[in-house]
Amino acid sequence: MSSRREESDIAVETTALLPETVATARNPAIAAAAASIDSEAAQRRRDELKGYVCMAASALGFATNSACVKALAIAKFPSLEIVFARSVMQLSLGLLGCLFYRVSPLGPADSRIRKWLVLRGSAGAFGNACFFYAVSVMTLADATVVFFTGPVFSAIFANWMLGEPYDGFDRIASVVCMLGIILVLKPTVLFSQVLAAGAVAALAGAMSGALAYCVVRKVGRSVHYMVHVVYFGFLSMVGSLIAMFAMQSPRMPNTAYEWVLMAMVGTFAYLGQVLLNRGLQLAPAGPGTLMRNLDVVFAFLFGVTLFDEVPDWISVAGAVVIVGCTIAMGLHKWFSHSSGRA
Repeated sequence: MSSRREESDIAVETTALLPETVATARNPAIAAAAASIDSEAAQRRRDELKGYVCMAASALGFATNSACVKALAIAKFPSLEIVFARSVMQLSLGLLGCLFYRVSPLGPADSRIRKWLVLRGSAGAFGNACFFYAVSVMTLADATVVFFTGPVFSAIFANWMLGEPYDGFDRIASVVCMLGIILVLKPTVLFSQVLAAGAVAALAGAMSGALAYCVVRKVGRSVHYMVHVVYFGFLSMVGSLIAMFAMQSPRMPNTAYEWVLMAMVGTFAYLGQVLLNRGLQLAPAGPGTLMRNLDVVFAFLFGVTLFDEVPDWISVAGAVVIVGCTIAMGLHKWFSHSSGRA
């Protein structure tokens, strides 16, 4: 009797599982749909991982680029000349990239998208010029930290351009981030016209970079990331060439060391730009913010090891506040979007 009861229980449990299994087996469409969903989810996870790696590598590329800018500034090269050198190299490599991927460097034929690309290139070029000037007159770490208030401005621009919410949490984080800037700059900036100009330039660069970031997100995957590189490089080259002769006194590199640094500025900027554009397209905004802030970590390391720029505890505290606020804002938006989709 006991044996028969156990067999009956097993039969009941097995029978309860049969309808779904049989339905899936008898309906190839259901099985194919399930397999397709699993495949898409796996591909999405792979894409996100690629995005994280791209953004981390981008941070290292940009930090190396900034270190080269600092070295050239110490060698008395004007900041706009360094911008021009970067732009020429970036444009050349961007055109080669478009040729390799067989995409038009002008982007899609849609005139509306091309207008956004011009805005992206112009904003990026102006922001880059401002940042290079800030690096030339401030410590590498301080200039980078102030420049990385960009996510605060990105949240504001995203509210305007992309319709994303800018709620009370974002406002509080923005105010706290500004307090972090005060800690980084300290009252000494008020008594130095050069440092004050550098701080204003870094903030202006952060705003322009935030605008460029939102444009990349607005056009999305409809534009190949190499096209962004070309627009940025071309508009930056033209603008810096005019401004260089109008506002500064450029000079030719005299040694192999200076030529190598000029080439490295363009090369690492190109790599950082390509990886950033690709990472923005693949990685979710929240975790991607974590990767992007590695720039600050690398800047501190390069400043200490290469230029003997040892920050005091107040600057470090300000950097922690700024990075913490930008990360919190990124994760907050990511969690908000995730819960909204759920």
